[in-house]
Amino acid sequence: MRANQQAAAGRHAARLDPAADEPGVTSADRMLSADARPTLVTVGIYVDRILELSVKDVGWTVEFYIWFRWGGDTLKTCEEFQVVDGTVDSREKEEDESIEGERYQRFRVVAKITKFFDIRRFPCDEHLLIIAVELPGHQRGEVLFVADQEGSSVSSRVKVPAYDLKPVVVLEKPHSYKTARGDPRLQKGAKSTYSQLRMGVGIERSGWGQYFKLFQSLYIAVLLALLAFFIRPTEVDPRFGLGVGALFAGVANAYVISSMVPDTGVLALADIVNGVGIAVILLTVLQSTISLHLYTIREAHAVSRAFDRLSFAVILTGYMLLNIALPLGAISH
Repeated sequence: MRANQQAAAGRHAARLDPAADEPGVTSADRMLSADARPTLVTVGIYVDRILELSVKDVGWTVEFYIWFRWGGDTLKTCEEFQVVDGTVDSREKEEDESIEGERYQRFRVVAKITKFFDIRRFPCDEHLLIIAVELPGHQRGEVLFVADQEGSSVSSRVKVPAYDLKPVVVLEKPHSYKTARGDPRLQKGAKSTYSQLRMGVGIERSGWGQYFKLFQSLYIAVLLALLAFFIRPTEVDPRFGLGVGALFAGVANAYVISSMVPDTGVLALADIVNGVGIAVILLTVLQSTISLHLYTIREAHAVSRAFDRLSFAVILTGYMLLNIALPLGAISH
């Protein structure tokens, strides 16, 4: 959990660093050619609403304003901009004026953006939501974005259920595509590099409410299973019935967790905590079997009762320590 948290922090920092290469992404050409004379375009974003965010459906929907300001006649319009890794559901041009020799365009956009959430630390997870915008018809040597950091922000009305928002970061970063896209004029393996405007909005879990809501039934089930140690081993029905009933509760909790995350082969923190709970419940049933053997077959009544008391203390202490260490290792410090 700690290693995953540190790796995620490193990835987020790289995505918001104009000079850093991102892991698993084609390295971009940051230096412009000596003869390049790009049109400088000031770009800003104001997020008005986050309409939807679904970890399970790997995406989020956002409504935002975006504006472009530039001088000169080389660039005719910016209305063909695209949202990287997203689909624009609606695009409304609100302003298109020439003000004091500078062109100004503003759009109101609703976009659905694909986001593969890292669920390894769910439900103690944190994520970085990125709005990335490019002009597909103009490479970086032709159009260079300049981030409007003063004008860009997120509305105070923006809320994401179960998450708190972190401060916004806006920057320009080169983005390269390692393909010639079938263009016969380009060499094989040529890269196309575009200027990309990014807004990064970090979100992190707000408090421990979601965590305890998810596991409170599991914790009760484990405690019920441990209470069986105070029942005489020969009372077979209650002694084993508590463990079996608790086992069903643990399995039901696993179904609840699986309904909240994507179907992947990754073991999330929630899966590990639930798995530990189920393992402890199974351990209580095994302990009851051994205690029953000592009590009836060996007729070591005192040893059986001492074994019950010792098992309760050791298992409960170990279970509590593990359930404290796991979430603490997952959260940011």
